[in-house]
Amino acid sequence: METVNHGQYRLSTKLVELIHQNFQGFHPGYRDVHSSGRYYAGIFRATPEARKLSRAIHLQGDPVPVTVRYSNSRSGNPWGPATTASMAVRLFLPDGTVTDLVSLTAPLFFARTPDETLDFLEAVRPDPETGAPDPDRIGPFLAARPWVAHAVQLAKALPASVSLAQTAFHMLHAFRFVNAADEAQYGRYHWEPEAGVAGQTLDELQKQPPSYLFEELEARLRNAPVTFNLVLELAGPDDPTNDPNAPWPADRQRIRIGQLEIVRTTTIEEIGDAVMMHDPTRLTDGIEQTDDPVLAARRGVYEVSVAYRTGGWKGRLAALERANHPFAPAS
Repeated sequence: METVNHGQYRLSTKLVELIHQNFQGFHPGYRDVHSSGRYYAGIFRATPEARKLSRAIHLQGDPVPVTVRYSNSRSGNPWGPATTASMAVRLFLPDGTVTDLVSLTAPLFFARTPDETLDFLEAVRPDPETGAPDPDRIGPFLAARPWVAHAVQLAKALPASVSLAQTAFHMLHAFRFVNAADEAQYGRYHWEPEAGVAGQTLDELQKQPPSYLFEELEARLRNAPVTFNLVLELAGPDDPTNDPNAPWPADRQRIRIGQLEIVRTTTIEEIGDAVMMHDPTRLTDGIEQTDDPVLAARRGVYEVSVAYRTGGWKGRLAALERANHPFAPAS
């Protein structure tokens, strides 16, 4: 019988519990963050440069169908106001498998490890009386971890979206790309909008209805596809590949390896997958994980989150039971 890493799932459950506490509670049937989202269909085509870097099947130049899930908020409240965007792309590969690219507007993750992520979520947990983080708790935490404070400041400095079609998205993690000659190169993905990047203040965005960013995107799609370029930022020999919190020098080479055309709306019913768990560790031959501990933990967090939103409170209990029993069978 296959067993699970119960330590990983125990940590994943703690992370999901804190995420629910920090991002407006538990809403049955919805994701713990980025809960407000819509789905779109499109086509991805790799550039000739892509196959030089990787033998991955979707990077050889043939068109690949995709779905895109956009969220307009980090909140777990599906009815809350727009705050910041996320972009999850699923590529449906010719061999019947899928691979996912999950990206955010922030250029860096705010922690270096899952344990540090847990400590951060504890530090920023809202005070029950004020509904805001306790400055006596978060201040010393950030002062002792300047790398976390730097990532938080970068995220705070980002403008809110004017349009999902004019928002840049970043994968955060490094991956190992291997070509047909078994030559390897590390890199980080970025989605760059063909229409250019534009922003506004959060106050201006929140003057609009909560669904504004979706409606604006869909108005564009009625006239023409919305296009993103997939750019790979190549690591230098001394750049860390196991730390999503560590920036690389600004002069690193960037190569356009593909183009995404979003053409229309779609639904999970049309897609045929009611769960649609996007997992950045779901890879295909020619692209490999690094030893990034945050990347390695994401599948467990998503599986626990799926248990919560598909099973309601029964799912929460099942996830907690799984986390606390070392020989529970893998799902």
